[in-house]
Amino acid sequence: MTATQDHRGAGGPAAKGGRPDFEPPGSRRRAATTADPSRGTLGHLHPAVSTIATIFGSYVLVAATLIVSGLVFTHFLSHGFVGHWDEHVNNWFAAHRTGTWNRVSGWFSALADTLGVVVVAAVVTVVLLIRRWGRLAFLLVIGLAVELAAFLSTTYLVARPRPSAPHLGSTPSTFSWPSGHTAATLVLYGGIALLVMAATPRRFPRVAAWTIAVALTLGVALSRVYRGEHHPTDTMAGVILGIGALWAAVLAIRAGGSSLRHRAPAKAAADPPAPRADPPAGGASWTGAIPQAGGASWAGATSTAGARRSVSDSERVGR
Repeated sequence: MTATQDHRGAGGPAAKGGRPDFEPPGSRRRAATTADPSRGTLGHLHPAVSTIATIFGSYVLVAATLIVSGLVFTHFLSHGFVGHWDEHVNNWFAAHRTGTWNRVSGWFSALADTLGVVVVAAVVTVVLLIRRWGRLAFLLVIGLAVELAAFLSTTYLVARPRPSAPHLGSTPSTFSWPSGHTAATLVLYGGIALLVMAATPRRFPRVAAWTIAVALTLGVALSRVYRGEHHPTDTMAGVILGIGALWAAVLAIRAGGSSLRHRAPAKAAADPPAPRADPPAGGASWTGAIPQAGGASWAGATSTAGARRSVSDSERVGR
């Protein structure tokens, strides 16, 4: 296997049609040589079923993690050192606000608003569908859906109050834990960075994409704390939520691809190839099996031409 082929298997453009994928190295080769198509946790299921099952299972895991940790922070840690540190950071930012940073933090918050996230995700998804990227076109849709579902499940169950520091701008009706703005930014721009990694092996675009994703996520997290909308630990929980939702999207796409590959050998076994005629005995060639226009064959044409030449030679000899 060449270096290019190995890299493609690890996340670069796929060998067929240049379509990117998130499959680990050797997964296609292992699937092709696997005798049992049902091997694997969800490989025997329909691709849509395995994708939905992976999404739901990942959502449950991410939401449960955030709910448990949020309840611990809200009812135990918030009354101790961690809670005092949270309030101290919010009050420090509130005491050092300036007009310039008020505007900058407002820009970052608007960038992570629902409208901004939906517009960017929709444009990227449509472009990928036009370019026929297959399952990968739905990476952002799946990631943001898991993020939103886990966020809503967590914020109303944990119900952590927002900071006591004065707020800048409008305050959402949801609670403080976790930061949905931070999580959505990480899913959106981190997902775009993953798509860039899947599309090109070049280092500069990959580094640039991840640099932008990290910078925007950090900027949004700091802006939410600066504006008094979240505690610092809320934004940390938002980062965990974003990573979990993005991880869930990648797993779902891989699960669908794995089911497709594992079902292909079973379909091929169920539909045996059409029987092929054996070559004639005595060393004859396969040319007789190749049909020509009008129903004739190469062998028939060759025999006719040979017979004509024999008649012509006989006539010349007779003359």
